[in-house]
Amino acid sequence: MGQQIGSQGPGRPGTAMVLARAINSMPTRQLAETPVLIAQERDLLVKCEAALENLRIAYWAAGKALEAVRGGRLYRASHTTFEAYCSEQWDISPQYAGKLIRSWRVAEKVFESLGQKSNGLETIVSKRLGYGQAWELVALSEEHGVDAAALLYVALIQVKGMAVTAAMVAGAARALPPGAAGKKKATEEAVASYLATLDGAKELPAARKADPFAALRRVTKKLDPDTVQAAMERNPDGTRAMVRELIEALSSSVGIEVEIKAASPESATA
Repeated sequence: MGQQIGSQGPGRPGTAMVLARAINSMPTRQLAETPVLIAQERDLLVKCEAALENLRIAYWAAGKALEAVRGGRLYRASHTTFEAYCSEQWDISPQYAGKLIRSWRVAEKVFESLGQKSNGLETIVSKRLGYGQAWELVALSEEHGVDAAALLYVALIQVKGMAVTAAMVAGAARALPPGAAGKKKATEEAVASYLATLDGAKELPAARKADPFAALRRVTKKLDPDTVQAAMERNPDGTRAMVRELIEALSSSVGIEVEIKAASPESATA
């Protein structure tokens, strides 16, 4: 069973416990009939939202901490492997720990990129950039760097604000042309084009339309055997499913009939 969040030890901060204990008034009913909150309600709301905001961005701190524990083998005094440490100490799977580790840099870079801006973007990010949205930026950050991922996300919230969703982040990341990644103006234009399609625009401006043949050629060049093999090693079942869907979609689009048969166990392990 994982260690409880409130347990203390030498040098261990108790932020989560402090936040929980700060919510010391649990109303069983509405305290006032006025539409504007009274002082007692405002105070309680501030404490509640501080705890909720901590929950939303906790994955950032957790991923960073897990990478430090793994990289420095800080688990070795009590556990033989990092996987055992995650499972036995914190009751989380090694797979989830790996996702947290891959996500934290994106979150940190997004907050860093906001700098000293006072236009409310940091407040929006703290309320919207949860684990689900950060995870949708991981593939982009691993291919083009965290700067590219941060630029995309900030461009999204500048336009959509609190309306940004994880699905929207995933769609914008997929729609970003490779040449635009990491470039502020090009990223903002690509995001605007993508959001226009969501808003029901029938046609994009001619200057923003991508050459579909060139796009397909870029994808084909990236989809080499080494990439597929690496994906198989990371997630065999998911990779097989995606390749099957890709083959079926491409073959139907160009009018080629393809019969897909499952490989025998011998050939699959050859």
